[in-house]
Amino acid sequence: MASNNYYDTLGVKKDASADDIKRAFRKLARKYHPDAGGDEEKFKQVNEAYEVLSDTEKRKQYDEYGQYFGPNGPGPGYGPGSAAGGGANPFGGGAYTYSTGPGSPGGYQQVDFDLGDIFGSMFGGGKHGGSFGGYQTRGRAAAGRGQDLQMDLDIDFAEAFAGTSRRAVTEDGKELSVSIPAGATDGGRLRFRGKGGPGVGGGPRGDLEVVTHIRPHPFFKRVGADVTLTLPLTYTEAALGAHVTVPLPDGTKAKLKIPAGTQSGKVFRMKGKGAPKLKAKGAGDLLVTAQITAPKHISGRTKELLEELQDLQKEDIRAALK
Repeated sequence: MASNNYYDTLGVKKDASADDIKRAFRKLARKYHPDAGGDEEKFKQVNEAYEVLSDTEKRKQYDEYGQYFGPNGPGPGYGPGSAAGGGANPFGGGAYTYSTGPGSPGGYQQVDFDLGDIFGSMFGGGKHGGSFGGYQTRGRAAAGRGQDLQMDLDIDFAEAFAGTSRRAVTEDGKELSVSIPAGATDGGRLRFRGKGGPGVGGGPRGDLEVVTHIRPHPFFKRVGADVTLTLPLTYTEAALGAHVTVPLPDGTKAKLKIPAGTQSGKVFRMKGKGAPKLKAKGAGDLLVTAQITAPKHISGRTKELLEELQDLQKEDIRAALK
């Protein structure tokens, strides 16, 4: 920001449009304005650059000569230290004074302006007040909106599924209850208006954003409102068919019919047995994937039966690989 080049000061290219210059000025004014906690010296530099580049004639003179000499252009009586140097303050006169350009006794022109005029000119406010990036102004007093706060909350799968509530303490010691809705997702964000940091000078409180982090479940996984489950099946259950008991995400259980000849990887959809939907009525589905599992330990009699079954098995299940 220390550059004497007005284009560099505003962070725009030399062929920038009037709108580009205005947008750049507004952004930097929000950042550096003293009453918003910014750097006063940098704010002066930004305002000086905008004063010249926002005016067609001043900008034309600056582009041609590398500086702005005044309304009559370069010549006797103009230049650094001259009383005629610099242009008019675009915001009007008022309560706050600083030096902005060539021409004042100290080498800069004295410019007065009212804070309400600055904010009102940029953001539609009136002479006596306006809004500025979350700040409310009236004359020299500026009321600041409180800081937005973020809190990370770790919850169990069951808590996210059914909903829960937690106690939280804000930075100013205020205790509040945070309600987590049923169906909360991992990485989901909940915003609580007015529950953040305290305002400054009578300004409103900021917001509190709660980010939910769901601890992994040993066998359930979430895919939006749907829940997935891998269900181990024995060879005989898959081959002959069976009715097996399946755990549900809400902690209850249900029966699932496994048709004869079920292949590993087959997905069964249990309607409405998933997680509650956050933005709609009802719940997602439970997607159950069959996984045929061979026993790790086989007794003597079981081994004899399996060997007999193997001899009886006539279907070549790997014919497609030949």
